[in-house]
Amino acid sequence: MGVDHIIYDKMKKIISNILFLLPIAVMLAGCAREREHLSLGGETDLLALTLDNEYYGVIDRVAGKVTVAIPSDYDASGMVVTGLEISDGAVADMSAGDILNMDFPHTMTVTSGNVFSDYTVTAKRDKAEILSFVLDGKYTGSIDGNVINVFVPFDADVTAMGIAYTVPEGTVVDRKIGDILDFTGPVKIKVTYNTAVTVYTVNVIKNDMSIEPKAFVGIRPSVDLLGDEARAAAEWALKNIPNITYVYLDDIKNGTVKLDSYKMIWCHFDWTDWPGMLWDTRDQINSYYSRGGNILASRDGARYINDVWRVALDQKGPNNEFTGEQTALLSPDGFTVYAGAENHEVYEGLSAEDGKILLRSAGCFTTGRTLQWGIDWEPYKGLDGWKSQTGAIPLASDRDGDANRVTIAEFVPREMAGKTSGTVITIGTPAFEWYDRNGADNEYFGNMEKLAKNTINYLCK
Repeated sequence: MGVDHIIYDKMKKIISNILFLLPIAVMLAGCAREREHLSLGGETDLLALTLDNEYYGVIDRVAGKVTVAIPSDYDASGMVVTGLEISDGAVADMSAGDILNMDFPHTMTVTSGNVFSDYTVTAKRDKAEILSFVLDGKYTGSIDGNVINVFVPFDADVTAMGIAYTVPEGTVVDRKIGDILDFTGPVKIKVTYNTAVTVYTVNVIKNDMSIEPKAFVGIRPSVDLLGDEARAAAEWALKNIPNITYVYLDDIKNGTVKLDSYKMIWCHFDWTDWPGMLWDTRDQINSYYSRGGNILASRDGARYINDVWRVALDQKGPNNEFTGEQTALLSPDGFTVYAGAENHEVYEGLSAEDGKILLRSAGCFTTGRTLQWGIDWEPYKGLDGWKSQTGAIPLASDRDGDANRVTIAEFVPREMAGKTSGTVITIGTPAFEWYDRNGADNEYFGNMEKLAKNTINYLCK
């Protein structure tokens, strides 16, 4: 190869490298020019906020939250911004003289150059409240408004019980933690927080219920948002069962609530879209059950013992689910105790008529919602096949005493991954219905209550 060719090749390589690097150099130069004209600005802190001259904001700059405490009965619909201090050189989209309806949160933006910070301003009314209440270190109260019910065993000495409670910081209570009080009658406790005052009435109720911690599980954030049937059962439980807490399924899903805190959980659901939120929490509930957690699954709760909660050995729930004619009962409704289960603890103290346990009187409205097993159908082909494939034992048949229909069943503990599972009882009889839109006088409601209490006590052992 000649010298000219060698020089020509080298020149081509140099020119190629220049052409490759030229766009990069142009881009970097452009960025440098942009940086020359970019103003990042200064601080964007909210330093102080005053409403109506006397209500001062507590500022959390990290969270971007401002809380203004106001009296419990204060009219917050037209509060005036009377003081506002921000970083030097910054501007805000809220200013002194602005009138705000503080019944709702407001967002304020503080800007400096190209930098900004958002703050959510919220008015918080004074609230005097007790968050939790315990007697003698073991009897937990159920708080409903300004009433606290504490359930204790029949042999508990209620004449001298030590109190304990939790309240928000800054709250003043007229009874000290550790005070020994006589609870043979209702006891008043006065709670004060700034301008708010609440007087609680504490009732100590003797009964034969277990004081183990329990949960009523629901598909809505609060009891009042539940459907009629689930709400009726939940309200009864919270008023009559000691140490029971309402738990929202979404809080189980996100880990806010740990089911291991409860000896048993009661899942009593309305008809819901399959599988929805119950599928999303399947692993948490199965884990709870497989480690020894006990479950009462009634009404549509019985649907989920299949491949959702994986309770039944064959992972099949009741194979005979239906809703009957929705009407008033023409005759009392109930179920028949399965042969051999007559002495089971869930039936203790229940009254029977003509061999049936009756739960609802004639005239009560019924949806006829039924979740039961047809044990003579495929794949069971009889009682033995059903028991071996599900791991359950029958406790009740239908109202007609048909031995091929199981409406109440118990899933006994079994070994799972080296651990012993919990016990699960399903109640799928249509007579176990808590809401009555007719509001009829139900002479058998005592049986309903006793069956529920017996079952909860049994699962709390």
